[in-house]
Amino acid sequence: EIDDFLKAGPTPLYVGFGSIVVENQVKLTQIVFEAIKNAGQRAIISKGWGNLGVDKVDVPDNILIVGSVPHDWLFQHVSCVIHHGGAGTTAAGLSLGRPTIIVPFFGDQQFWGGIVAVAGAGPVPVPHKQLTVEKLTDAIRTALKSSTQEKAQEIADKMRKESGVRMGCAAFIGISS
Repeated sequence: EIDDFLKAGPTPLYVGFGSIVVENQVKLTQIVFEAIKNAGQRAIISKGWGNLGVDKVDVPDNILIVGSVPHDWLFQHVSCVIHHGGAGTTAAGLSLGRPTIIVPFFGDQQFWGGIVAVAGAGPVPVPHKQLTVEKLTDAIRTALKSSTQEKAQEIADKMRKESGVRMGCAAFIGISS
């Protein structure tokens, strides 16, 4: 189903908020669907624990709702990644050179969103309680600019040259790498 969707049109973007459960999933779903439409995009949306896109909302043809899919595979096939800003999802998208839009909910998510924005690999994060159709549409347009895509690719190139395990072990035992 995913492969058929990928082949049926332009490269889609990805939206997923992982294990985040929201108070009003219908409202969040409507904001996401409308922003995708306004930006003229297609999308693969992971329903996650919050069942984004699956209850009480008609899913348009330009959107595919999926369950759990490995990020390291799926993110190779999308134009940008919209998510909650967890460290793992942020790293998965950036390691593949994908511009990143972070909609933080709590914890370190705002921090990761700020890091992505400062690096130029995505727009300034929009906290979920401030999310509107207009803000998400603008964020999508920013993420899809060639300058943002170039910055995300630069980060991916740097990440490929790093040895995270070696650096982490060296930091832990207090030696220089």
